[in-house]
Amino acid sequence: MALDVDYTKLSLTEVRSGLQDMMRQTQATFGAYDARQVNWRPDATRWSVAQCFEHLLTTGNLIRRAAEVALNGTEPRSIWQRLPILPRVTGRLLIRSLAPHATRKLTAPPTAQPASDISADVIRRFIDRRSQLVEWVQSLDEKSASRAIMTSPFVDVVAYSVLDACRILVAHDRRHFEQACRVTQAPGFPL
Repeated sequence: MALDVDYTKLSLTEVRSGLQDMMRQTQATFGAYDARQVNWRPDATRWSVAQCFEHLLTTGNLIRRAAEVALNGTEPRSIWQRLPILPRVTGRLLIRSLAPHATRKLTAPPTAQPASDISADVIRRFIDRRSQLVEWVQSLDEKSASRAIMTSPFVDVVAYSVLDACRILVAHDRRHFEQACRVTQAPGFPL
């Protein structure tokens, strides 16, 4: 998926395609790296390749769980979920802020902060988990996903549609994939 994509308009078919594309690119780019390479950091303020993908694993799991809660409708909806326009606006803002072309640097919420020493199988785990996400997204109905409003697993006063959550996953994956690529291009990266 190109960097200039408008992630706010992706259909579920395009979400699935974006997730599959990310799996292929991740395997091709990082699949042969060893633990030393995936854990190497350009400096103490920047994440390693492994930290980028561990973060994506964590956020993906949390977002999917929150989306499933919204879809099954067994829990009472929050005030933020019931507001008619706010979730749509919030979803678009979040997608744009998490997209790869966004220039503002963001701080990961505490629940999504990665550890500092991560096993080299993080790339395989990421690909396996994204494969499961592809199957889950394939099971969704686009209308239902656009109407089901979920609460963010990171900030409980933020709500957006399950469809926007799927779009967030693709945009966020691409953003951190690009970040991981920049780590491998930094001076001193072990070959």
